[in-house]
Amino acid sequence: MKKGIILSCFFVVLGCAYIGLSFSFKQKTVSFLKTDAKRILEYKKWGLNTTSFEAIYEALITDAQSTSPLIIFSKAQYLQNKHDKILLLTQSGYATEISKQKLAVQKRLSYLRDRVKTNTILSLARKQSYSDSLEVIAGNVFEKDSDINTLLLALQSLEEGDGAITKEVENIRRESLMSELSSYRASCEELVNYFIEKRSSPNQSTAQDCVNSANLLMTSHERAADYIETQSRERVYTLVQKAQQARQQLMQDEQYTLASKLKEEERLTVVPPAPRQEGKVIVVNLGLQRLYAYENGKTLFDRAVTITTGKQGFETVTGEFAVYLKEQQHKMVSPFPGIYYDDVVNYWMPFYLGYGLHDAPWRVIYGTQDYPVVGSHGCVNMPLNDTIVLYNWTEVGTRVIVI
Repeated sequence: MKKGIILSCFFVVLGCAYIGLSFSFKQKTVSFLKTDAKRILEYKKWGLNTTSFEAIYEALITDAQSTSPLIIFSKAQYLQNKHDKILLLTQSGYATEISKQKLAVQKRLSYLRDRVKTNTILSLARKQSYSDSLEVIAGNVFEKDSDINTLLLALQSLEEGDGAITKEVENIRRESLMSELSSYRASCEELVNYFIEKRSSPNQSTAQDCVNSANLLMTSHERAADYIETQSRERVYTLVQKAQQARQQLMQDEQYTLASKLKEEERLTVVPPAPRQEGKVIVVNLGLQRLYAYENGKTLFDRAVTITTGKQGFETVTGEFAVYLKEQQHKMVSPFPGIYYDDVVNYWMPFYLGYGLHDAPWRVIYGTQDYPVVGSHGCVNMPLNDTIVLYNWTEVGTRVIVI
């Protein structure tokens, strides 16, 4: 009887001890879980979005709190495994986010490095300044153990740097375009005055449109540089070209009038006959745009030499003449200023006043029937190789027949 009472008391004491230990273990388990929750908050402090991990961990704590002390020991391993899994997932999520943000920083750095390197608008000093800033950011990110917040700040700095480059390039382009527009406007203002002087109202209107268009674009402060550039090239520059071509046409018309007057005066002037020399003769056929050379009936060239003679308003004189001078490296000087620039020819053989036979380094094609439009100012232009042969063969006094 006593033994049964003692045994019963033993089991009661043992049960009470077990219950006490169970309650104590549960409290320690819950306390441990709550304390370890701070590890997730560390990742949050470093920039990771831990909302989902915190929710799962909070559910784990709730599960532990709601577990009966009588089964806490049997559930301890489950709670421990789940605890470890949540922390491992948090750590993995952090590592994944770090890799993702580092890759984003690397891509943005590469893009900006290439952008600065290939930019043709920024000065060398400004390109170096931007490059130095990029390398500082790269050092802060890749040479240190950066957290997510640091990487996000680096990305923000790179975005701001990209915007700064864009803004500076835009301003430089705008300044360049304004300078270009100012030049266009100055040209058109000059043309307006020219057309007023010449009393050419339609052309004056074109030049004035150019001035007005340039003024409008120069006050377009809110417009992007691309828009200003497009309008400047397609609108203003086109008007400049149109007005300049109109001025050139007016000047050419005046020069043609002057040339016609001088030719008429020349036609009425008595000219002595050209000296003659038996044996050698040069024949220039204007209609065919060909030249032939003969000596005692034998041809110098085995083919007709292609030539280009005077265009409309500057026709080559016709008749019989003679070469009165031979000169190398002769500087051509026009009697009509503005008609063409002074040029130097290699071989010069004048046969009447300023009319002569010579090579024409500026010309590529000879012998075409459009010479009234693209021809010379009266001289006979020849290909260089043919000119050399003719120059070495010709003597002062050689007859020249132009038909």
